[in-house]
Amino acid sequence: MFELIQSISIDAAAGTSAGKAIVPADHPLFADHFPGAPLLPGSLLIELAAQMAGPLAEQVAKLRLDVERWSLLGMIRDAKFLRPVTLPATLIFNAEVRRVEPSSITLAVDAHEDGRLVMRAEMVMMMLEAAPEWDAAIRARHERLASWKVIA
Repeated sequence: MFELIQSISIDAAAGTSAGKAIVPADHPLFADHFPGAPLLPGSLLIELAAQMAGPLAEQVAKLRLDVERWSLLGMIRDAKFLRPVTLPATLIFNAEVRRVEPSSITLAVDAHEDGRLVMRAEMVMMMLEAAPEWDAAIRARHERLASWKVIA
């Protein structure tokens, strides 16, 4: 799903981020979901939201706790899908930090399409210390994130 994210802007001091994803109708993941009337599955909408929330959580952990952590989606609380997302779609995501602990960061995340709210959720990102064997994956993620970032 990483290739669907176009941009992200992070303000760690404010605990907020915003980003954009473009989801084409002809992506192979959606071939069977639903032919002739393609819809974005809710599970993939959650995955895109987590990809937007994770980098914010990592930067907030570094700024507020002075620790380098790797974020992984640990829990989804109170997710609401308010309308179906037909494809193709351009989605705008907003994330806001609600609670910071060394082991987890809770964020409110919402997604909009054409100015309409399509999803909102509370996500708990687990904050893990990186093991040395994760170095290649972390480098690849940092490169992806650098390609998404919007200079503010």
